[in-house]
Amino acid sequence: MKDSDDLRRVRDDDPYFSGTLAKGLLILQTFVRDPRAHANSEFAAKLGLSRPTVSRLCRTLLTMGFLDHDERLDRYFIGPAAVALCYPYIINTPMLGTLRPAMQQLADRIEGAVSVGVATDLDVVYLETCAHEGGTLKRPGVGAVRGIVETAMGRAWLAQLPAGERQEFLAHVKLERPDEYARSSDGVRESLAHYAKRGFSINLGDSGFGVFAVGVAARMQYGPRRLLFNCAVPGFRWKRAQLLDTIGPGLVQLVGAADRQSGLR
Repeated sequence: MKDSDDLRRVRDDDPYFSGTLAKGLLILQTFVRDPRAHANSEFAAKLGLSRPTVSRLCRTLLTMGFLDHDERLDRYFIGPAAVALCYPYIINTPMLGTLRPAMQQLADRIEGAVSVGVATDLDVVYLETCAHEGGTLKRPGVGAVRGIVETAMGRAWLAQLPAGERQEFLAHVKLERPDEYARSSDGVRESLAHYAKRGFSINLGDSGFGVFAVGVAARMQYGPRRLLFNCAVPGFRWKRAQLLDTIGPGLVQLVGAADRQSGLR
């Protein structure tokens, strides 16, 4: 849901949907896509809301600590209450405390980064990343958001969907994010064609970050969502064959051990 038009369509179909609450959450979601400070007028233009509505919502969010306000710039930025709201989700992630040592060990061995996340809407949200201290990767921190089709972990999630649901999802991505879809479609097809045999998906830098990665969808779930694992390395340092022969099997082994430990294999 991006703006008031999306909100209106949902509200028309669901009489129990709270439009006022959704408008406030749309303001907070703006920072996911664009984390800089915003003025009321920018919120209104991006979300299709009136200035008075935005002013009331921002004042409420400010009072509750979900927004902070810079008087000098007369702009809002995300507040500490929004960060605190993430904490219960992170600390309750299944097996995360147990997995960190193994994730760090793999990250150090490949001089890259190992992450875990979940899928939501068209994106994956990163819940934890263990990175090699001397690595050259930009580490995706807690709460980082990437497109499902752009990431190896997202492609692993796609591989677990029934064929009909997967095609419906990809059609939705193509409609909502045509550039992202065009950039990633070949890589998605390659991963889906070989996931069952390999046990992992791959990303050979087609998402535009110069990063190679493999992804595995665990059987473990957090509520209704599978835990997704990603192992990323600098593309200039590794070759495709190494990704397939070394990094991919290493991540499969890590996730398989975690699933067994949780009693799922």
